[in-house]
Amino acid sequence: MKNLPLGQVLVEAGFLTPEKLDEALALQKEKGGRLGDLLVENGYVTEHNLMLALQQRLEVPFVDLQEERIDRAAVQLVPRELAQKYSLIPLRVQGGELTVATNNPLDFYAFGELGLVTGMQIVPVLATKRDLNDAIHRCYAQQGAESALEEFNREYEDVADPARGEDYSDMLERVESAPVVRLLNSIVAQAYHMRASDIHVEPGKQNVSVRFRVDGELIEAMLLNSSVHVSLITRLKILSGIDIGERRVPQDGRFSADVDGKAVNLRVSTLPTVYGEKAVLRIMGDNTLDIVDVRDTGISADNYARLEEVMRNPNGIILVTGPTGSGKSTTIYAVLHQLSTPNVNVVTIEDPVEKLVDGISQVQINPKAGLTFASGLRSILRQDPDVIMIGEIRDVETARIAARAAITGHRVLTTIHTNDAASTFMRLVDMGVEPYIVASAVVGVVSQRLVRLVCPHCKREYEPDEKELSLWEGPRPKAFYRGSGCAHCNFTGYLGRTAIHEVVPMRHELSQLVVQRASVQEFRESIRASGGRFLKDNLADLVREGKTTLAEYLRVTYNIE
Repeated sequence: MKNLPLGQVLVEAGFLTPEKLDEALALQKEKGGRLGDLLVENGYVTEHNLMLALQQRLEVPFVDLQEERIDRAAVQLVPRELAQKYSLIPLRVQGGELTVATNNPLDFYAFGELGLVTGMQIVPVLATKRDLNDAIHRCYAQQGAESALEEFNREYEDVADPARGEDYSDMLERVESAPVVRLLNSIVAQAYHMRASDIHVEPGKQNVSVRFRVDGELIEAMLLNSSVHVSLITRLKILSGIDIGERRVPQDGRFSADVDGKAVNLRVSTLPTVYGEKAVLRIMGDNTLDIVDVRDTGISADNYARLEEVMRNPNGIILVTGPTGSGKSTTIYAVLHQLSTPNVNVVTIEDPVEKLVDGISQVQINPKAGLTFASGLRSILRQDPDVIMIGEIRDVETARIAARAAITGHRVLTTIHTNDAASTFMRLVDMGVEPYIVASAVVGVVSQRLVRLVCPHCKREYEPDEKELSLWEGPRPKAFYRGSGCAHCNFTGYLGRTAIHEVVPMRHELSQLVVQRASVQEFRESIRASGGRFLKDNLADLVREGKTTLAEYLRVTYNIE
């Protein structure tokens, strides 16, 4: 161990100036506390640089928990309460030693208590507090699901299908029991911490598969015994307000779960299959969260300029298009938020209402009560609206009412399912709206997709093979990148997603093509001639900037084409 004080080590490493050190020491004298904590809290040094300095000062190794593989067996030795209390995570067991990551390697009291609990000698290594918190949530959520499953199996190990041959009261008692409740809570918590958008509970012949959709890709999270299936689905139905006695038809519902003190909203859909009911849970997050700014959706500068041109129109339909799960709702809420001002009356009709926005009247459709998009829209037009948002155009009646609203002086925002901007204009015509009405009502189309981003923690430069390069179009980037896989990205090489866009304002040339019922190819040629850029162009830019991979480019462009 070196004798230099921590502050001096930071100065010698170039992480801190002598003047800033003097300021921090004066602050420590005034407020007390550890110098390292004060330095990080007040922005004098980053936590990563502090760990590097502590590594030198204390001769304790520093590890990156995003790239470190954590042994499940080690995690099981330490209770979650103890890990959270001392902000540490067990990494591995070797012989009689337990290696533990911590941000305070001098907390001998914590190591003493840990030694008593595990019966092992504790070997500390350094890690940042942020990484520690992430690892604790991730690892113990997974452990919670596994332990809940083991508890359930122990309780019902002699029952092949616990739902058969029991009365209604027995079934309710079983699904409200601790093992089932803990299992479902743990699955939701694990999915939330893995940034999943959906949870799939799929019954098979012998097992029940639980899969999470993370960054657009399904990954298997766990395999459950088939005896768990009925109890788990019934618990979901009770929480979601779904009829538990009806197993023959699809049903929908929603509920809210508590994950680390946060209310997480979930939309539930059940579907009868050969081996029982399948359930898909869409994680909606907190529907009261702030709406993102349009510029934070990943839109490029030139596309944003075109979108501003579209939004300057005092009336007309703005269509946001793309497949399911392409981020249409995020974009439309962002545009809606930008158009919404105190002197503007904004009314929405949605199915469902995904985000609650202050200052906006939001309507949830209710087909059973006769409140559909079409009937609701007719009523909204009598509410003196300036801006109307329609969740989705699903039929010709809704499309015609929206078009009439736009022509009579209203701004209308809505979504529709098409492959790209060029095919959207004629899609309305194909639905039954007259071409001259489409040409007059639509002021612009925004088409988009979501693209996976390469993980910055394990990003590496590489040389693609000839087959991959032969599919690349345009000038070759200076370098290609991909992720090697780490804990931060669940060893997929991708972390997070961004949107790519096509923004097409309705201009005279396009209006003429609509009236002439032109082909999609003619629309594309006109858009390109006017300086428009397509989804493929925006995706190629991301590859050139090193933000995504050539493999992602090939995957997404194949789907576009």
